[in-house]
Amino acid sequence: MPLFWILLFFLFLANKSFAQKPILFTSDEKKSLVKPQFERVDNPYGKVQAEKIWTVAYGQPAFANFLDFAPPERAYLLTPNGSVRLTPLRKEIFDPWFNKPRIAYSLALKPDLPGDYILCLETKNMIEPGDVVRKHFAKTVFHVEKEKGWDKLCGFDLEIKPYTRPYGLVSKVVFWGRVLYQGEPISEGTITVERLRLKPFEKLPKFETGEINFPVLQKTTLLREDGSFFVSFEEEGWWVISFTLRRGVTTYGNREYPFELSTHLWVYVFPQEEDKAKQEKHREKKKRLSSQR
Repeated sequence: MPLFWILLFFLFLANKSFAQKPILFTSDEKKSLVKPQFERVDNPYGKVQAEKIWTVAYGQPAFANFLDFAPPERAYLLTPNGSVRLTPLRKEIFDPWFNKPRIAYSLALKPDLPGDYILCLETKNMIEPGDVVRKHFAKTVFHVEKEKGWDKLCGFDLEIKPYTRPYGLVSKVVFWGRVLYQGEPISEGTITVERLRLKPFEKLPKFETGEINFPVLQKTTLLREDGSFFVSFEEEGWWVISFTLRRGVTTYGNREYPFELSTHLWVYVFPQEEDKAKQEKHREKKKRLSSQR
């Protein structure tokens, strides 16, 4: 790896505003076979009795920075009929920064009934950059044929409740949610929003000076007094909405650290349909080229 990219990696890792977090997305296994070192994402839609593969990883999603992930403390699925405990299976995810595999997990979900399934994940306490201990909660919605139950809560201590349906989203849509702590709205704090990148060398937003425009990579918005917030998504792909709450101190090993809870909602965003005028212009151009041959 060129020295420039190594220095850039450590710059990202040291940037505390881009916290490490669990990463959830669906994997397109067929496309991944073409270049197995790279994951291929898929949308979160499924069919009854059809298996869907999910990847559970850890790192900084905005930079395709994947790290080894300890086994989750709890993983469970809210189904139309109740809940099911899940056992994530260890797998490898390619770390493009250091060209090596990292520890991640896969979940093969095969729904029995139509409806919305909520994938819920809790981590153990984890020591993270900044000498802070965090416990993460992460969830996403697996939509199976019928719209029913997408607003169900996992029951996390800290959780994002969606008021906009968290699937069928298109770029530039406005998403409405609320942050709850032990079931009650939180009146202040900051929401962060990041898009998952699977390749670190995707074009990064830059100023004319060549410096990276970090605020574009991570959007922030303040909670309203009732705990609600509104965000949008500019591009297609998997996005994560996150909120972190400081909860005193905790003992990790043989010393005390600041303790935080972090909750994350993963959503998939489809691209906007192409503008009809552009499509018509493209068709006319093709006709002209064909007539000239």
